[in-house]
Amino acid sequence: MTVETAAARRTVIDLGADATILDAARSLASVESPDIVLVVPSGAPLTRNAVFLEALRRRAGDRRIVLVSPEARARSLASSVHMKSFASISALDRHELDATEHLSDARRAVMKTMVRPAVPRRGISPLRGLAVFMTLVMAAGILLAIVAPSATITVAASASTLGPYEYDLRAGPQGEIKDAVTLSDTVTAQVKGIATGSRFMETNATGVEDFKNLTTSDILIPVGTLVWTNDSPPIRFQTTEEKVLPKSTILPVPKVGTVSINIKAVDAGPKGNVPADRIKSTANSEVFVTNPTPTTAGDTKKIAIVQRFDYDTAASQADKPLLEAGLARTARWNGDPAAPKDTRVYGVWVKQTAISPPSDVVFTEPADGTFVITATGTATAYRVSSGEPRAAALGSLRNELTGRPGMTFDNDSATVDIVLGPNVGENGVQWRVVAKAQQYASVDAAQMKAALTGHTPDDVGPVAAARGFKKLSVETWPSWWPLLPVLDSRITIKVEAPVTAGAP
Repeated sequence: MTVETAAARRTVIDLGADATILDAARSLASVESPDIVLVVPSGAPLTRNAVFLEALRRRAGDRRIVLVSPEARARSLASSVHMKSFASISALDRHELDATEHLSDARRAVMKTMVRPAVPRRGISPLRGLAVFMTLVMAAGILLAIVAPSATITVAASASTLGPYEYDLRAGPQGEIKDAVTLSDTVTAQVKGIATGSRFMETNATGVEDFKNLTTSDILIPVGTLVWTNDSPPIRFQTTEEKVLPKSTILPVPKVGTVSINIKAVDAGPKGNVPADRIKSTANSEVFVTNPTPTTAGDTKKIAIVQRFDYDTAASQADKPLLEAGLARTARWNGDPAAPKDTRVYGVWVKQTAISPPSDVVFTEPADGTFVITATGTATAYRVSSGEPRAAALGSLRNELTGRPGMTFDNDSATVDIVLGPNVGENGVQWRVVAKAQQYASVDAAQMKAALTGHTPDDVGPVAAARGFKKLSVETWPSWWPLLPVLDSRITIKVEAPVTAGAP
């Protein structure tokens, strides 16, 4: 849009955000005002290179041309080609005479001498036509210099190590690993205990004693008749039955009356076990006694008794067999063919819920000296994705990039080491891990191209390095062209694999 201010003999040309040098040149040729103000918004292609502004200044000839732009870089470029520039129209006006100021006669006379009379345009002279032609040729050359060159810049992000960081991760209720499934079942275990109490049980030896009659009369052998050995002290026995010892005869044929009577040791214990023909003494002188066979079964036995202390000891040892039962249940959970794929069951945490009461075993007399009580508990395990805890650790590691805009996480370089765990408890399965990975900057191609337009290829390295990249190559067309294109659309940024700064 063109606005002419008669009082100031100024023409304001308001160019759009997409205005190029051709747009400005056409607007400049369409006005004849001696004072021209170009109003250019920030980022317009016209103000990206000093060459464009120099071409416009030359095109204006002896007319005064001023640039108004809020962009400091544009004003700096204008100054570099000796074109006055201001941040706004009001800033320009502050350097001009206020139109409302009261003028004295003397000042009016001075102003008249400053105003150049208008020159009537009756036609274009040959010299002026040649000048116009040369200007157009120059503009075409400038346009060709702007549009024709192209460049392909290949860079790679410089990677750096993120971490290592240590994380405590938990899969279960309210844990960091949200997809864990809690499994629970009842398990039982047998707990073996040893009876430490005892009592003694003794038995008396038994055998047979032969009595021989030394008289010709029958003799009654009553129950409790004592017989003994000749040891010191003697080992005593007594008959356990009553029998009559037949008399002995001389005529017609000599015959000794004999009877066998069961006997039992007076004192219990193994000392009553004596060999044959050792029990030969008795208080009755009318009989002769002896044992034809050894006496046996004399014994002292120790009988085990379960005490309350034995029960308490066994009950305190119930955790281990319950845990073994829980681990066996975990193995069955892991082997379940109906379970979701790519999952694993971690177990197990077992809480005891019941145990056999003391009355079941206390004061019993187990034959082998051992007893068994039954413990019951609840086994809890957790079904977790096979990718854990790695996936959760990488998620926490990625969160470390929060607050670091423009950085990219390199998942392929990530490592996760488990330093503790898995430990299973009431609140889930826990791990302590150490994670680290490579990080590198994400390329902002538009920003990088804008920073490189009109620069030399040697400037690519520093510009790329300032943004976290390493220059790999710069290819320009034509190859002899000394500068990068002034149009960022003619620059191509290619990004290769990151360059590792150090192994994670």
